[in-house]
Amino acid sequence: MRQLIMKQWTLCCYALSFFSRVPVPASTDFKAYPFHLGNIYFPFVGLLYALVCILVYVFANLFFNESISVLLMLMAGLLFTGALHEDGLADSVDGFGGGYHKEQRLAIMKDSQIGAYGVIALIMLIALKLFSFTQLAEIGSCTLFITLIVASVLSRASTLLLMQYSQYARQEQSSKSIQSSQSLPRHYFFNAIALSLLVLLLLPITAAVLVLSLLIANTFFWQRYFNNSIDGYTGDCLGLLQQLNELLILLACIAVLS
Repeated sequence: MRQLIMKQWTLCCYALSFFSRVPVPASTDFKAYPFHLGNIYFPFVGLLYALVCILVYVFANLFFNESISVLLMLMAGLLFTGALHEDGLADSVDGFGGGYHKEQRLAIMKDSQIGAYGVIALIMLIALKLFSFTQLAEIGSCTLFITLIVASVLSRASTLLLMQYSQYARQEQSSKSIQSSQSLPRHYFFNAIALSLLVLLLLPITAAVLVLSLLIANTFFWQRYFNNSIDGYTGDCLGLLQQLNELLILLACIAVLS
């Protein structure tokens, strides 16, 4: 039992080290297990992200109004993840918007410089998140917190679907991409999805059904788009999918709960 607990703790540290800026113990052995097994804790990282954002909002709201508190909350979230997913969205939009074939799209996505498409996408994304979270806060703090938890967990769980049922698009895989882009063992994958779906119990049944339906439809739409465009996915594609599904869940909850 102790060995099992230590293994899961190590895998959790893998996920935290890759998907967030949360420091992990220096004693963590990153060669003890296949690194991609840590992906099972990606939705859990989303839960931690949501809890950090909630704490920042609650503290900020003691001194400021909803809009400023939400903005500070979003800033805390960006610090928590290191803007990892937003960077992926910007690179993906640049690649798909400016590339005419697979090789060109992948080359643009790999370029560290951001283009006009990426800048516009980030501005629209942050603006929509700011207005969405502010509207949810005006409905009620409880509504804001529940929606944030659901969106943070399920949007990350959706990326596991893409990794599980699609192939990595790049041929010249770096050691980092090889380690993190493999599919999970089936029992790991289904356990991660099943536990992630439990957050739907926080929502009214109508909102839960709508969120789940839109999440599945949008995930498979983008999976098909990625396969047609670059014959698979990249890490940037995961960032785009996570951010768009998070925003989609926010908008769906506003439509049903307001």
